[in-house]
Amino acid sequence: MLASLLVDLRLDSVLRDKLNAVQANALAPLYALPAAVRRRLAGAPIQIDGNTLDPDIQLLLRLDNLLPHTTKTDAATARAHFRQLCKLIPGTPPEVQRVTDLTVRGAAGQLGARLYTPRPTTPTTPAEPAAPAGSAASAGSAASAEPTASAEPTGSASAGSAASAGSAASAGSAASAGSAASAGSAASAGSAASAGSAGSTGGAGHEGLEGPDSSAGAGEAAVGDASGAAADRRSHDGIGRGLLVFFHGGGWVVGDLDTHDAVCRSIAAEAGIRVLSVDYRLAPEAPAPTAAEDAIAAFTWAVDHAEDLGVDPALVAVGGDSAGGNLAAVVAQQTVLRNLPRPALQVLLYPGVDLVARRPSRDLFSEGFILTEEDIIWYRDMYTPDPTLRPDPIVSPLRAEDLTGLPPTYLTTAGFDPLRDEGREYAQALQTAGNQLTHIHHPTLPHGHTNLLTVPGTTRKAHTHLTSHLRTALR
Repeated sequence: MLASLLVDLRLDSVLRDKLNAVQANALAPLYALPAAVRRRLAGAPIQIDGNTLDPDIQLLLRLDNLLPHTTKTDAATARAHFRQLCKLIPGTPPEVQRVTDLTVRGAAGQLGARLYTPRPTTPTTPAEPAAPAGSAASAGSAASAEPTASAEPTGSASAGSAASAGSAASAGSAASAGSAASAGSAASAGSAASAGSAGSTGGAGHEGLEGPDSSAGAGEAAVGDASGAAADRRSHDGIGRGLLVFFHGGGWVVGDLDTHDAVCRSIAAEAGIRVLSVDYRLAPEAPAPTAAEDAIAAFTWAVDHAEDLGVDPALVAVGGDSAGGNLAAVVAQQTVLRNLPRPALQVLLYPGVDLVARRPSRDLFSEGFILTEEDIIWYRDMYTPDPTLRPDPIVSPLRAEDLTGLPPTYLTTAGFDPLRDEGREYAQALQTAGNQLTHIHHPTLPHGHTNLLTVPGTTRKAHTHLTSHLRTALR
């Protein structure tokens, strides 16, 4: 009887793994079609504000329109739907050496977390990356060390910036699943056992450069190590000594460790650094500033326990997508204000940084591009039910009075993103305050593209640019 039960359990496990693999690669047959066929299926090109939507993204959005949509009504339903959608778009991420479930310190107890350890590589002295075609360094500045990237169509974006911090793809669309929507996450308090672009720097003079590339703006220094010292910082096991503390997107309401598992695996494997994904507490059960305080506590815990994690405390970075990018920006600011250990780098992927103002891109891309205006308002109201908190930099980092002394920044914006304008405005503000900045604008991509690992072409190049920058800066 017991033997039969064990066999059944093993079969269930095998079937579950096979089902997950099928779901993760659901879009693979579509993108295995010839590029010309995919363009034909995508339909007539979509052009808005001088930018042309990437045809492979357009094909995904067209497929999404064929699926039934749901309206967000309650957080539990939205979370379940988002988890299911996120199973459809990760593909098969590269293998890592180890994934370990653990707990970290939150603002009021323990939070679930997941540590990704990449496979070791033979230490080599990295070559200085070539400047991308079409990039230019501002007068008096050093060009950022970045890898060569194929150019996308030139696009100009309107000035301004989208206010909401809510992000995440709408919970009811397949495309949405791919989107690292804003930062929601079920921050489990328990512990789990261990288990085996137009490279604008924010200045108007750089808008519309072909990219992704990275041009350093006035007062901006190159981020990374072009001298070869990065090789000396590698640990004895051949793994980089850097760590990225990552906060997932989902509007501070949806998302968890699993929805961004493939993203974190891919970053760890391709950048050659460890990634610590944190399951912070979600709204509406834990409204603002709970997620922000959890993020600050988790980051400082990571620095305090750097040796235990196998990393250099001087090479601990913070990052996230959408609302997770919001939390990363808050961590960078608050560690300075509170005299806490500061991040070596902040990675802000199409962040929501202002929950107050409404900017032109909110109207331009209010429907049809993964994150909708309805999503933005719903996430904002769930996270900040008290409107008087919304101007506070603890939830709207763009509204901080003093941005000086912040860590080097890698910030991305997307041409078809309602949060585009506020991200660009924050990039400009960081540069004006004299901070080191690498601002990568992806004119043909939408909000949430970081999660769309199955989509080839420009989306894949954007991810490679990110991991190449992390490899340079944190190894």
